[in-house]
Amino acid sequence: MTGLLDRDWLIIDGTLEPIGFDGFSDDRSPRELTDMVVEAFSAPGDWVLDPFAGLGSTLFSAQAMGRSAIGFEVDPARATWIGSRLKPPSRLIQASSQTMAEQDLPRFALAFTSPPYITVRLEDDPWGPTYFADMQAIFAEVARHMLPTGKIVVEVSNILTEDGFRPLAGQFSNALGEILEPEREIVRINSSGWSAGPGVSHSSLLVFRPRLHDLSRSPGSRRSR
Repeated sequence: MTGLLDRDWLIIDGTLEPIGFDGFSDDRSPRELTDMVVEAFSAPGDWVLDPFAGLGSTLFSAQAMGRSAIGFEVDPARATWIGSRLKPPSRLIQASSQTMAEQDLPRFALAFTSPPYITVRLEDDPWGPTYFADMQAIFAEVARHMLPTGKIVVEVSNILTEDGFRPLAGQFSNALGEILEPEREIVRINSSGWSAGPGVSHSSLLVFRPRLHDLSRSPGSRRSR
């Protein structure tokens, strides 16, 4: 699976197996994918972050592969379900990732997440017209908690619905590229027929690293452990 580092595309089955969560559970990355990313961009003993934990796929992959993980999730049911399946020192913080600066966090080797998706009409989304500014602020804070060699990997797909088409992957790449150092894009394609995003069978893994000025403003030594 470490061959992911040498590719700009991959084909996976992409099927979402039942996970036993009593609620909508299809808006998540398949474990096959999170396993590949965690193995490729971190090592056993590293800390892994998911600022939009969702249903915990990244956190569970990290824990199963000998890493420690921290996630943020605002939904109480999801947060409780994830937290009950993590073993210390891994943990789930039931709060918005916008509170990250208030938390006592380690330095992360990998941040891997899929951010909340938005509709074709941006004004209809709960994040509203500030969506990309909010995302830039969140990922700037993520960058300040990364190790100097850390990677920030963001999975995002385009959106194709009856309302129209939104090139969200490109929009995210442009928005985050203003605050992070872009490294590469890896296109993930599902072969199973399962969607990888609203109306599409592929998504993009956007790989970034923090910029030097982010690291110079990183949290103090009390959070570096």
